[in-house]
Amino acid sequence: MIRLGLMLAAAVLSFSYVHASTLLPEQQAREKAINILQGDPYGTTPDDVAKNIKQIEFLQDGSTKACGAKKRPVWEFHIVVVTPNKDQFKNGVIDGFLALDARTGKILCANLPMLD
Repeated sequence: MIRLGLMLAAAVLSFSYVHASTLLPEQQAREKAINILQGDPYGTTPDDVAKNIKQIEFLQDGSTKACGAKKRPVWEFHIVVVTPNKDQFKNGVIDGFLALDARTGKILCANLPMLD
């Protein structure tokens, strides 16, 4: 009985380790970023938001442009939005980065305005 308990515990721990180390593929990370950004001024539809994503980079070491070193794998998105109002932002242009945890897809940091 003890042997069975130990085997089950080892199986659960090994499954948890494998599950925790799984990284999001680029497409899933892109979908998470689009969901985070969707809304004014980044785009009202997923297609509008996708057009404002200029580059996607997987950073194994977590050295981001948005917030420096995070010491974990990160998906970083370069976002550029040209707004019609030249009095907002930098002459109507938003140019910044969004960094997502590569395992969970949650925001680590961003240097973009108007993100809650």
